[in-house]
Formats: sequence, structure tokens, C-alpha cells
Amino acid sequence: MACLFHDSGTAAPHDGAQRFEVEGADAARAFLSEHGWPEDLGQQVWEAVALHTSPGIAERMGTLPRLVRLAVLADFGRTDLIGTEGRAELTEALERLPRLDVETALGDAVVAQALRNPEKAPPSSWPGVLLAAHLADPDRTAGANPAF
Repeated sequence: MACLFHDSGTAAPHDGAQRFEVEGADAARAFLSEHGWPEDLGQQVWEAVALHTSPGIAERMGTLPRLVRLAVLADFGRTDLIGTEGRAELTEALERLPRLDVETALGDAVVAQALRNPEKAPPSSWPGVLLAAHLADPDRTAGANPAF
């Protein structure tokens, strides 16, 4: 569930006042609560979603936040996260999945939210870094945000 909801805070139904990671985490916990999941599991999912863009923190907050963080990194092409024994299989699996310009779509969604509400992009956060790169070159029209 954490993987399903990790970027849901960029979607219109979850575009609230908080940064996208927190909005997605709140949406995940609400969904799980509505479907009878135990509160402690909902909290674990909340932490995994809220922390998935926080390197060095997610990895130390427990198994689920660490695994979601690693899955996100693998999704964006990091194959050095596992031993050499499984690296070829991971690389092949990633090559079979179409990217569909997710880097551009996700970065643009985060920046659009931050432009409407700068509080969603604190300066030292990943959304803040994306916003700063956009503001440094607001006329960029092609490709992913250079800070992605």
C-alpha cells in the first residue's frame, strides 16, 4: 500500500496544504483505516510514504520505510542497491517497464503544487530543490527538471 500511495499527494484529490509526501501519507492512512487495517500498520505505511524522499532517514525508520525508499530508487534506475547476484535481473526488469516520462510528469506536478503554495516546498526538501531549479530556469520546456 505504501508503494501505491507514495506519490498520490501529487494527484488533485490529495493536493492539500502539506507537501506531497505528507498528503500522500495522510491519504494512505485514511484509506487503510476505512478498510479496517490496524492503526499500527497504518502508521508504518504513513511513515514509509511520508519519508520516501528523505535519504538517510527513511532507511533508518524501519523495514517498510527503508524498502519503499529503496524501491523508489530502483524505480529511477538505481541497480547498485542490491548485490551483484541479482543486479542483472533487476536491470532487465527495469528495462521492460516503460518510463512514460515519469520524471517529467512527477517533477512538474511537484513544482506546480509548490508554485501555487510555496509552503509545500521547504527549501531543503526534495520539492524545495525542484522548485529552486524551476525558478532558476522558468522557461525550461523540455525534459525532466534538472534537479530530478
